[in-house]
Amino acid sequence: MPGLLARLSGSVEFGNPEYLMVVPVAGLILVFGVAIFSFRLAFRPARTHGSSYPMLGPIKFWFLAVLGLMLVAAAAARPFWLDATSTFKRGDVDVAIAIDVSASMWVKDLGGLSRLEVAVREATNLYSQDILTPGDRVALFVFGTTAVRKVHLSSDADRFIDQIGRIAPPRTLSGDAFPWDSDIAAAFEHIYSSIDNQDRFEAGEEDWAPQYRSDRLVILFTDGDFVGDREQLRRLDGALAEFQRRGLAVYPIGVGSPLGTDLASVLLDYVPGVDYDQTLLDELQGINTRLSTEGLSLLEQRTGGRSFVVDSAGGASGPFLRRAVGDHRSITFQLVPSDDRQEVWQWVLALAVLTFVVAILFY
Repeated sequence: MPGLLARLSGSVEFGNPEYLMVVPVAGLILVFGVAIFSFRLAFRPARTHGSSYPMLGPIKFWFLAVLGLMLVAAAAARPFWLDATSTFKRGDVDVAIAIDVSASMWVKDLGGLSRLEVAVREATNLYSQDILTPGDRVALFVFGTTAVRKVHLSSDADRFIDQIGRIAPPRTLSGDAFPWDSDIAAAFEHIYSSIDNQDRFEAGEEDWAPQYRSDRLVILFTDGDFVGDREQLRRLDGALAEFQRRGLAVYPIGVGSPLGTDLASVLLDYVPGVDYDQTLLDELQGINTRLSTEGLSLLEQRTGGRSFVVDSAGGASGPFLRRAVGDHRSITFQLVPSDDRQEVWQWVLALAVLTFVVAILFY
């Protein structure tokens, strides 16, 4: 019964609710009249031969009149009925995007497009294909030798699109060590510590501690061409343990061709002697880079995610991303009012007129 009443009350709205201010005043008058009637009923003389106590008298007329006034006020408020329909609502999610921007991602082995260009395109599809919706939050991280946060967790889609659109190889390679390694351990360490700091700030609690959450995930865009030493592997193992503790599943998307490509080809877009020196060219000679999926499988197995591969310019990860994000949305059942409004004020007014007629007839 309470659930039915809640549904009915939630399905009625008013066009001019200010008229409802009359209703509580009329209610007080009605309560006052009931009190007077009860007092007179308790102290009236005992019935004797020839005495008459009518069923409907003047005071009862005022009861009906006040009730009619309340109905007129309700009709003036223009009530209308909203047909509430039952539906399922998908919860919001937090998505951390991590993009490998190391030099191997600049290789153009995908039909004239670089791996980095394809990665940026696929990450942008989160909004262009409405995979993320209002209320969802997204963060952006890039990594090479170290990791950098470009966007903290936020529902500001424009800021994310602006920042991801700026991701590109540097204009010059002189004195920049950032792109010459892919420290995946540093990236994951930076991701969970950055999210922790934001959660701690938003909670405002001194004794805050990270909690397991199922509405968060990490989407990693990389060619998988990272080889770590023993120390990096140890740090990676620790970072993945922290991911598991927080419920952060990793969904790696491998970008690139499985065929080997000379890493020195990335220098074709630069001017020798100006943007780089001969030493760098000598260091890159003989180094091949290709899409490697071995590391991606490890990441998904350790965190409960899934992996996907984009190995051609026409490859698309949209369906995969939609499925991955959807798996982390909670589902709730609720009543959603439809846009079909049915005016009912005329029926309330008709009931008020009928109440006044009855009051006059029995006065």
